[in-house]
Formats: sequence, structure tokens, C-alpha cells
Amino acid sequence: MSIPISIVITTYNRQRFLAAAIESVLAQTRQDFELLIWDDGSTDESVSLIQTYALNHQIRVVAAPHQGRVPA
Repeated sequence: MSIPISIVITTYNRQRFLAAAIESVLAQTRQDFELLIWDDGSTDESVSLIQTYALNHQIRVVAAPHQGRVPA
């Protein structure tokens, strides 16, 4: 029995790389995961692109206001 995992992608104005990153996760053989994509207030079309992928029940998007780097 495998344990479900969470994969997190953070992004800020990286629309041109997002589709490849998301497709890479979706192409994995392991299917018991959730993909959380955290957008840090992008001003490009990153959120729109992510939302088209979020129609897949395994993908969630958080569109947050821009905060830049913050301590963990």
C-alpha cells in the first residue's frame, strides 16, 4: 500500500515554465498524489494557466498576494 503524497510548486511570473512542470508531475507513474501550486501574486498569465490544469481533481491552486521571500 502506498501513502498519498503532496507535491508543491511555487511560482511567480513563470508562465512559460509552468505547463512543462505540471505535465512532468502528471506524467509520473505514481498516481496517488495531490499537486498544490502556490502562485505568489504573478502579474503574467500564470494563474489562468494553472486554473486550466486545476480542473484535474488532483491539482489545487492557491493564488496569493505577492509576498516575495519569507522565512520558512
